[in-house]
Parts: sequence; C-alpha cells; structure tokens
Amino acid sequence: TQHEKIIRGIALGLALVQYGQEENADAVIEEMRADRDPILRYGAQYALALAYCGTGSNRAVRILLHTAVSDVSDDVRMAAVIALAFVLYETPERVPQLVKLLLESFNPH
Repeated sequence: TQHEKIIRGIALGLALVQYGQEENADAVIEEMRADRDPILRYGAQYALALAYCGTGSNRAVRILLHTAVSDVSDDVRMAAVIALAFVLYETPERVPQLVKLLLESFNPH
C-alpha cells in the first residue's frame, strides 16, 4: 500500500543517516528493532549495517545473526543477512564460519 511505501522510505532514510555512527546510532537502531512493524525492523537491519559498515563489530554481528534466525518476517531475516555483508566487508575471512552457523540453524519448516 501507499502507507507501507512511505514507512519503508522513512525506515531506509533513517538507516542512511546512521552511516558511520557506530554506538551513536544504537538508540535509534534499538527503537526500530523493537517495533512491531516488520518494515521498521527491516530498516533497523540496514541502519545497523550502515552504522557499523566495515567495522566487523562483534556486537553488530551477534545482533544480526540472532535476527537472521529468529525474526518472524522473511524480509527482516533477509535484510539481517545482507547487513552482515556490510558489517563484514573488511574482514571476509570471518564470513565462512558465520555462513556455517546460519546453515546449521536453518529450518525450512
């Protein structure tokens, strides 16, 4: 719907503003992550990705992995996995182990 498109645009706009902010973005990210609306939780994954882009932050990776396996929305889980790539692009050697963890937790049912 038009309303959902507006919410998605705002959520992604908030995510873009968080670029490079690291801990300064945590309050906004947590508020978005806790929202009932999956579109805002989707935006939270990108906000986390951009706030910690290239840092390899263990905390960000832990949050994204948890979301990737536990959120009820397919879109939010997908965004969390994509966000992992943003956070880890400077440390590609960590990716195979994380993919292995995701595969082990995958449940198609």
